Amino acid sequence: MLSKRGSQLPGRELFVADAGLFALGRFAAGLPFAVCLLLFVCFLLFAFCCLLGIWFLLFGFCRYRVRMERLALPLFMQPLMVERVWGGNQLGKLFGKHLPPGKVIGESWELSDRVNAQTLVSGGPLDGATLGQVREQAPRALLGAQLAARKPKSFPLLAKFIDAGQDLSVQVHPDDAGCQRLGLPDRGKTECWVVLHATPGARIQRGLKAGVSRAGFEQALRDGKIEAVLHFFEVRAGDCIAIPPGTLHAIGAGIVLAEIQQNSDVTFRVYDYNRPGLDGKPRPLHLKEALETFCFERLAEGYFQGDMRPDTVAGARVNLGPRCRMTTLLKGRYFDLRRVELQSGAQVLPEREADTPALLMFLSGRGRLGGRAVQAGQTVLLPADLPRDTRALLATEGEAPLVWLESVPTPEA
Repeated sequence: MLSKRGSQLPGRELFVADAGLFALGRFAAGLPFAVCLLLFVCFLLFAFCCLLGIWFLLFGFCRYRVRMERLALPLFMQPLMVERVWGGNQLGKLFGKHLPPGKVIGESWELSDRVNAQTLVSGGPLDGATLGQVREQAPRALLGAQLAARKPKSFPLLAKFIDAGQDLSVQVHPDDAGCQRLGLPDRGKTECWVVLHATPGARIQRGLKAGVSRAGFEQALRDGKIEAVLHFFEVRAGDCIAIPPGTLHAIGAGIVLAEIQQNSDVTFRVYDYNRPGLDGKPRPLHLKEALETFCFERLAEGYFQGDMRPDTVAGARVNLGPRCRMTTLLKGRYFDLRRVELQSGAQVLPEREADTPALLMFLSGRGRLGGRAVQAGQTVLLPADLPRDTRALLATEGEAPLVWLESVPTPEA
């Protein structure tokens, strides 16, 4: 009978459809009622989930973007622990960092916006967002109008705590022009250090001994006696050292410091004590690139204001009030750096230029920022859009002063 009915229809498609519906009806009729009901409920749940997903895409994402674009709260950052062959594993003891077991941790990347190294926002409405996501979705609110207008591909600064259990390699970094000349896609690296802890006799290497020429340096390299021509000096907690690009430098064993730098990871290694890396193999040297980068005659000029020839920077101190002292350590082409000490029982709004972000690295003490607890070892980013009200108010807790470093990117960063 089906074939007879099918012969009377205008097309084969209707016959196939009709047969399919008939077969489906027979299949459904043969199923228990409970199974049919279960299938119907599953269909309803599937439809509901689809509608919910569409609602989130249309409305939830828009609400998230609006919240992101305002950035009306400080951004507490979750650091990245980085294993280094020379690491000292002291950051847990000094700053309460959670160090992964079995690893030799030498660096805590406190704020990083790099493709392979993104720090996350910790807590608040943007909890779990990467710094890169915040920058991409709210560039004006995060960076301010001047920096955002340049459409940067990353946040301009990178900040770390460095723990040297052994001497670091002798190395040098290029400037922006040097990276372009060498065909490197990264930025140059202007940096500075603030020593937080140093064992007695701990040393920093910066530049060459007086009177050492390029020819003398190259001869020392060939003879394997490079340490004999390097300039070393002892450091203690509180010392600030400027490292313009083109400066040969190394951090010595027994030093823990804060590093603020351009957002770059370009390093040309000159000497590494014949030390194997974490993989057991010798770490590569970059002598050709280093010799093209190293400034032999004098420190590169124009990267920091003032005379950078002394080993350490004294800074200029001002009082922001009877119980708050601020020391301007460096004013540079790419960032300015200040140290602030807030006495017990005091509160203050952090000093920062209008429409500019500020990075706070807490060094000692306890307090509250925008209603959230802060302590030594934490890093907080103040977006350019953050209002200067109680949401940015810093207050101490306990008897010890609250001390932090405050770095601010410049329009040229």
